Formats: sequence, C-alpha cells, structure tokens
Amino acid sequence: MPTFSYVARDQLGAAQAGQLDAASEDEVITVLQGRGLLVTSVAKRDLAAAPRPVARRSMLRMHQRVTIDDQVLMCEELGTLIEAGVPLLRSLEVVSAQVESRSMLAALEQVHRDVGAGSSLRAAMGKHPAIFSKIWLNMVETGEASGRLAETFRHLADHLERVRHLQNEAQTAATYPMFLAVVAAVVMAVFVYWLIPKFAKIFESYMGSMELPLLTRMVVGFCHAARQYFFLFVAAGIGGFFLVKRYLRTEAGQWTRDRLVLRLPVVETLLTYIQLAEFSRGLATMLESGVPMLTTLEILSSSASNKLYAQAISSVQQQVREGKPMAGPMEATGMFPAIVVQMIQVGEEIGELAKMASRLAKYYEERADTFIARMTRLFEPVAIIIMAGIVLFVVLSIFLPIFQMTTGTGLRA
Repeated sequence: MPTFSYVARDQLGAAQAGQLDAASEDEVITVLQGRGLLVTSVAKRDLAAAPRPVARRSMLRMHQRVTIDDQVLMCEELGTLIEAGVPLLRSLEVVSAQVESRSMLAALEQVHRDVGAGSSLRAAMGKHPAIFSKIWLNMVETGEASGRLAETFRHLADHLERVRHLQNEAQTAATYPMFLAVVAAVVMAVFVYWLIPKFAKIFESYMGSMELPLLTRMVVGFCHAARQYFFLFVAAGIGGFFLVKRYLRTEAGQWTRDRLVLRLPVVETLLTYIQLAEFSRGLATMLESGVPMLTTLEILSSSASNKLYAQAISSVQQQVREGKPMAGPMEATGMFPAIVVQMIQVGEEIGELAKMASRLAKYYEERADTFIARMTRLFEPVAIIIMAGIVLFVVLSIFLPIFQMTTGTGLRA
C-alpha cells in the first residue's frame, strides 16, 4: 500500500503535515476530512516535495484587468471543487486553467506557490489587495477557521453576482440618457456648422435691410460664436473637465460629489436604493459566513461607494463596539429608512440578523430594478419631447425670416 504525504489545516487554521498509508488519494482525503481537517495537498511520498505547478495556458485572447465575471467564476469553481473533496492546491490548478484574466492568472499562480509553501489561503490572497478585497480576505479567513471554505466561496459568488447585477442596472440607467445626449449633440453640430450658416447667407442676400426676427438673430449669433471661438470652447471644456476630475480626486471633492448626488431628484432615489442594497447584501453575506459583526461593519464602511453612507456605517460601528445594538445608531444617523431600522431591530431580537439583512437586500434590489425600468420608460418620451423642442426652436428660427420675406413685413434695422 503506497504512502501519501499530506498538508491540511484544522478548524483553528493551524497547518498540519504528515504521512498516511492508503490505497489512493481519495482515501487519504476521506480519512482527513473525517478528522475535521481541510485538505490542502496530497501526493505520494516521492512527489510530496515537488507540488505540481499551476497549469499555464496561452495568453492569447486573455484580457488584462480582473472583472467581476472573473471573480464570480473563480469563486464558483473553487467552491465546487473544494466541496467535492479536491485538495486546495489541485483546485487552484484547475481554476487557473480556466481564468480569462492575465492579472488573475498571475495572482493565482503566486497564491498556489504560497499555499504550497505552507501559507494559509487568506495570507496568500492578502498579497494581492487589488484583486481580493477585504470582504474576500475576511470571509476566506473565517471559512478556513471553521472548515466551511466551500460554503464561503459560494457566499462570495452570490455576493459578487448581486454586485454585478446592481452595477449593470446602474450602467443601464445611465446609458440611454448618454446616448440621447450624444445624438442631440450631433444634431446640434449639424445645425450649427452646416445648416444655419447656409440659411444665414441666403437671408443676407434676399432680405436686404430688413431686420431678422429676434429668434433667428439669437440662433445665428450663437452659431457664429460657436464657429469663431470653436477651439476656445473646446479648450475651456477640456480644461474644465480635467479640473473637475482633479477636484473629485480630493477628499473635499468626493464629499461634495456624494452630497450633491443625494440631493438630485430621481438620482437620489436610485442611489439610495443601490446603497441600501449593497449594505444589506454585504451585511448578510459576511454574517452568514461567520465574519464578526465589528469586522463586517468596518469592511462595509471602507467599501461604501458614497462617503455619507460610509460615515454613517462607521458611526454605527463605533456604537456597536460600545455594546449598543445596531438599530438605534442606524436610526440616529438619518441615512437609513424606517423599514431598514425596524427589520434590523427584529433580526437582532430574534437572532436572525443575517436573514433579515438578506430580505432587505432582496427588497431594495427589486426596488432598484423596478425604479430603473420605470425611469427608462418615462425618460424616452421626455427625451423625445426635449429633442423635438430643440429641433422646433431651430426650424422656427429658419422659417420665420422666410415668412417675413414672403409677406414683406419686418422692422427696419
């Protein structure tokens, strides 16, 4: 019967290495799992000192950045492989052969080497903060300590799926208005640089000393200024864009932006739904994975995309650290609606905070979806009316002088 060397971790995360006589690797894994250990690697004794390298794949057709899709795929595959009893090192090899991101592949190769050298998975992932966020690291650490790493990766995959859904919804809400704005800009450019100047020359030729209507003079004057000072306008626009961008990188600029967006009609409602959905989903995911409450609130505060919500969550964390329940401090911040406070309070009282947070997340995700769908349907006729108004304004400025010429009326200049 062959002898196998193994590396595993107990429920406290401590590494254990040893040898075991068994008929196959599967038998070794079954025995070790029966002892409550998380198997990291198994190999025959003569191969134990040389773990298999991560399988390399062609770099063709791989993208550089790490997307949420890459992270979701990694979580789902790792969770499935570990749940099936595949050792962690072998699971990392299999996942590395499937990823589509060069950055993710490089990180997984380094994680594979570190884990093979005896490092914990959490410590190995912690060397790549640009890919594995604090939520990842704390959930993986808890999963390793509790022996529920497969379940942890399933929770992470679900959390990332929800984040991706919210991001896609937000992008959808912004795409249509941006598209119509671009179309409107193109139409105006055609009017300003081609149509209006041609008619202006016609009016000068045929109207003589007759004064153009006020509306026409306004449009022609605007077109003349736009053509004459085109490069000045472009330079001013580009300069203003970079100045605003630079300001928004500062702490004061970020606070100004986040306060402003929460005061804009329509935008304020949508962003509130998204923020509450993100908070509730993150709270549910980490509590279900066993992450301590204070650590969960700290992560949610640091990862919040709006500084006002980050400040509110940080305030709640400070008071929870002092021994207070969450509901009261949340209500005191004024950032959380009554339904959120009440459900959190009920969850704390009955000991089902994670479930209540999950229900809140689902509620606000549905509210965000519904709101975006309604606004998209409403925006279409509004945008059409606005564009029709612009076109009507320009057309009137063209036809008023024609009516004036045909009737022979008009004021002298």
